[in-house]
Amino acid sequence: MYRVFRLAIVALIVCILLGTGAALAFKPLDTGVSLPSTVWSEQGIKGSVSGTVVTSLDQTTGVSGAYVALVNPTNPNIEYMNTTSDANGNFMFTGVYATYSSTLSKGPDGKSDTIQQGQNAYMIYVNNSSLGEGYSSSFGIDTNQTSFTIGDVVIDAGTPAIASPSPTVTPQPTPVTTSTPPSPTTTVQPTATPAPAGNNSILTLLITAAIVILVIAAVAVYFLYLRKK
Repeated sequence: MYRVFRLAIVALIVCILLGTGAALAFKPLDTGVSLPSTVWSEQGIKGSVSGTVVTSLDQTTGVSGAYVALVNPTNPNIEYMNTTSDANGNFMFTGVYATYSSTLSKGPDGKSDTIQQGQNAYMIYVNNSSLGEGYSSSFGIDTNQTSFTIGDVVIDAGTPAIASPSPTVTPQPTPVTTSTPPSPTTTVQPTATPAPAGNNSILTLLITAAIVILVIAAVAVYFLYLRKK
C-alpha cells in the first residue's frame, strides 16, 4: 500500500511538471534502456519524433550541439535514446515504438482504459552545458500517425531582458506665418482756401459803417420826434 501511495505522489509531481513544460530538469542517469514493449511494437509499428532545441532567451534561434534524449516521463532518469541537435537546433529520433491507437482508442496494452498512458509515454530532455537544460511535454506515438513533431523544446536559460522604450520625440508645432495686412490708405480731406485778407477787411468796414449810419439816423429821428411833441 505504501509503495502504491509513493508511486501516486511521484506520478502527480511528474504530471504537474509535464503540464507546465517543466523548467526543472535532471540529466538522465540510466542510459541505453530498451524502449517499453507495446502491443503495437509487437506488430512492428514504429514511428519518429522530431523537434528543435531553443532557449528561453531566444525562442526563434535553434541551439546547435545540444544533448537531446528520449526519456521516460514518469522517471526522467531512464533514457531510451539520445542524439545531438544539428546546426539549426533540429533533432529526430526514429524507430520509436507506437504506444496508442487514436482510431481504436486503445493504449499500449491494447486496452481502452490505458489510452491516456499511451499518449504520455515519452518525453524529450535537452541540455547545453553553457545554457542550461529543459524538458518537453509528454507525448506518445500514434499507430495512425507515426511521424510526430514535438515542436520547440526550450532550455531554461533565464528571462529575456525587457528593452527600454525609445524616448518619444514630440513634434514641434510649425510656426504659422501671418501676412501683415496693408496699412489703411489715409484720405486727405480737401482744405478750403481762405479768401484774400484784403477783401474781407473792406466788406467788414462797409457793413459796420452802414450799421453806424442806421443807428445815427434812428437816434436823430427819435430826438426830432421828442421836440415836436
